[in-house]
Amino acid sequence: MDIIMWHKVLSPYVMAVDELILKFDSLRREFQEQGQYCPIEHVTGRVKSISSILDKMAKKNIPPEKMEEQVEDIAGIRIICQFTEDISRVASLITSRTDIELVEIKDYIRNQKQSGYRSYHMVVHYEVNTINGPKKILVEIQIRTMAMDFWATTEHSLQYKYKGQIPERVGSRLSNAADAIISLDSEMSSVRDEIMDAQLSSKLRYNLVEDIVNTIESLYRMTSKREVEKIQEEFYRIYQSGDVEELVRYHHQLDLIAQAYHAQKNRVDEGIKISEE
Repeated sequence: MDIIMWHKVLSPYVMAVDELILKFDSLRREFQEQGQYCPIEHVTGRVKSISSILDKMAKKNIPPEKMEEQVEDIAGIRIICQFTEDISRVASLITSRTDIELVEIKDYIRNQKQSGYRSYHMVVHYEVNTINGPKKILVEIQIRTMAMDFWATTEHSLQYKYKGQIPERVGSRLSNAADAIISLDSEMSSVRDEIMDAQLSSKLRYNLVEDIVNTIESLYRMTSKREVEKIQEEFYRIYQSGDVEELVRYHHQLDLIAQAYHAQKNRVDEGIKISEE
């Protein structure tokens, strides 16, 4: 392939990575806005560098005309989860989408690589709309826990340093670290429910406070400063108590107060409008 063609060929892959990151981030926000636990911690993506593509083609004897067909990870998305149990849920979310077509699954969690590498890979087809029309391309989606990702990132750096020939002493320590990662993920799973409850409680408190502050700000435009200061003092008292249930009750009461002031303001506005007519 001519050098001048590389960026033209890779452009749709850049588009696919950008679109998929945006879609998975939107999915993550949707979970949060609905007050549900989100199995996606964060999402990253990249398009393989030209040198990495060439290295892979040489290693696997892939001819240039077969590059887009046989190099499955030119476009790569990585989804990081908190718990091992989240991985299957994310995989189900992906397979249920109408804009993603599953091609192949490579389960390196059940079938751990000899090096200790663990991750769940999904090779999918994803269609992008380019200036030359729609183009369906291969994308590799990796799903793993934060602990798995830490190990894999470290191992990748060592593979690069030693040019794929990691010394036995280093490989042995990596293997021990991989065993420790399995234990860590297992321990995290054992307290998963407690962690999820704590995170949802924290998110609920955050949303309540944001909503209450917005409501109090709106009341400044409808009632006296003295009234708002009383409401504000009560909010600070409840917030400092740390009682989420009381905060929920206060949020409900404040909504009723705001509705009453809104209704009163509307009646006043209607009276002014009638008198002007």
